[in-house]
Amino acid sequence: MKNWKSLFIKNDEPEEKKNTPSAESFSFPTGMPTQGAATTNPAGNPNNIDEGVLNEVIAVYEKGIDSINMPGYDFYEFYKAISSVNLHGEQSYAMAFRMAHSMDSNLTAQKLLTDAEFYISKINEVHNQYTMHGQQKLNGLDAKKNEEKNRLMNEIDQSVAQVNHLRSQLQALESEINQKRLKLSTVDGEYFPKESSIRQKLLANDSAKQISISKLLAVKDGIQKHIK
Repeated sequence: MKNWKSLFIKNDEPEEKKNTPSAESFSFPTGMPTQGAATTNPAGNPNNIDEGVLNEVIAVYEKGIDSINMPGYDFYEFYKAISSVNLHGEQSYAMAFRMAHSMDSNLTAQKLLTDAEFYISKINEVHNQYTMHGQQKLNGLDAKKNEEKNRLMNEIDQSVAQVNHLRSQLQALESEINQKRLKLSTVDGEYFPKESSIRQKLLANDSAKQISISKLLAVKDGIQKHIK
């Protein structure tokens, strides 16, 4: 049996069967009808609820009403009789009341109204309980959702900060590269005067050597020619 209450909270407590007819002891069972059980097709669905879900929950309420049916003929049997013909005119109610009175001569309209209030009160009671459990579940999910969103936002902020830091480093490196490229383009010009001076001295060194050797050779040759 599917448990509608379990849609909201986990219920580990065994269900208690209510056998006494006192109002204080009545409570809806949490069991859902098995698949294939007849469900009521709602006359209207103003909130555009999923039809399958709505029918399923209506079946739970009807099963709950059936479970707290008090002994004897009371409003519940009258309700079932009227619902079975799906007619709510004066003739239908008069006929149903005559049949009810034939089964219980002490039955009165006031008794039916009193019983109706009891069943309505139990539906309101269970509705409030399920609403509370459902809202608690929603609040829990909302808290988890916000926690995850905050965690992801913090991680995003950290990643963005890292990206900005890396971008800043990249810009600094690009600026440094551009400065060094500019410096590279001037290196030849900066070293040219010194290099030119040294090359001139090297050339002069070669020339000076040749001139000096030529002079020495000339004197050497003179000695060889003129001194015997």
